Amino acid sequence: MYVCLCNALRCRDIKAAAEGGARDTVSAFKACGAKPRCGRCLEEAGRMIAAMGPAPAHMVPAE
Repeated sequence: MYVCLCNALRCRDIKAAAEGGARDTVSAFKACGAKPRCGRCLEEAGRMIAAMGPAPAHMVPAE
């Protein structure tokens, strides 16, 4: 299913970005090589990323 029509991003694209360490929509779009345009997808993309759970310890940046 398409999550972002403007960038033709599918569920699998957002999930792959989250699995790669994206913890928010900005980093997920960046990982996909895209930028949010109209914004209609941000809520759903955010829900999908949150549902993936916390990032593994080796993917959390040091402070």
